Amino acid sequence: MVIDRKVEGVAMRLGLQCSAYRGVVLTLAGAPEAPHFTIRLDHADAELSVILAQTADDAEIVAMWRSFAAQTGLPRFLEREPGVLEPTETRLGDVVIGSAPVMRRRGAVALLRRPRFLTRRRMGERRLMKRVPCEQVLSAPR
Repeated sequence: MVIDRKVEGVAMRLGLQCSAYRGVVLTLAGAPEAPHFTIRLDHADAELSVILAQTADDAEIVAMWRSFAAQTGLPRFLEREPGVLEPTETRLGDVVIGSAPVMRRRGAVALLRRPRFLTRRRMGERRLMKRVPCEQVLSAPR
């Protein structure tokens, strides 16, 4: 990521990797009836933090926040009070720790079914078939 700044009239260009930032922070500010949302990349040095988006519309802000976090590979944080960051997920390094996925094939319904290959019937042997006499033709109209 490249940041262009001017400090006391001196133009500066800083090149930082995304891993230098702590995470993507969603900040809620303003009154409850007129909220203002800000998404920023948070750095330990406040001057290097970068504002990514600002809006008063809450329709797309969460989608943008998740998108920025996915693109950069950084964790997501909420800032409800200035300076207090709350993580939204539990992480162990780069791995998000969550609940274990539900096993699809371990349910009781699957245990009551027959396996796919056992549902096929084998052809019977002609010599073992019994001949059953029938007095009435079943396919004749009534």
